[in-house]
Amino acid sequence: MPTILFLLELLASLLGVVYIILIAQKNAFGWLAGIISCAIFAVLCMESDLMSQGIIQLVNVVMGVWGWMQWHKQVIPVKSFPKLRFIFWAALPVCYVGSMVCFPWLDWSARLDQIALIYSIVATLLTVRMIQQNWLLWLIVNGITAITAFSNELYFYAGLSVVYFGVSLYGMYQWRK
Repeated sequence: MPTILFLLELLASLLGVVYIILIAQKNAFGWLAGIISCAIFAVLCMESDLMSQGIIQLVNVVMGVWGWMQWHKQVIPVKSFPKLRFIFWAALPVCYVGSMVCFPWLDWSARLDQIALIYSIVATLLTVRMIQQNWLLWLIVNGITAITAFSNELYFYAGLSVVYFGVSLYGMYQWRK
């Protein structure tokens, strides 16, 4: 029989899929599904000692409320800043090396978790402001999250991150239309 944590992880995963599909379609109701999903995942990550992921999820709850309010307040056109792609890719090794220097006691998973935290916050800001390059950051964040979640035996969370990766490709396509 499934445990309550298993069922919560499954529910949060399903809500997460609903969230990203609706956001890819520029539907404000996606923020509500995301808020609930992230709140559940915050608890699960904290229980699994994934503090950075837990913080990401709590920040995403707050950002989800902000996104919900922004997307309901006004119609925001999609904007594009192509040079951001290069900045995001160049910053990856810098962030990793910076984490090695500042936090030498952390293992590889925790370092990737920190990068996911930083990139997730930036990606959420870009999503709320409807800046097209948010999807590249989400691809990076979802790839990192899949790896760290799987290595910490959060299999639904890892699976959700893989699904998010695929739906981020869909979002990238939708927002280019």
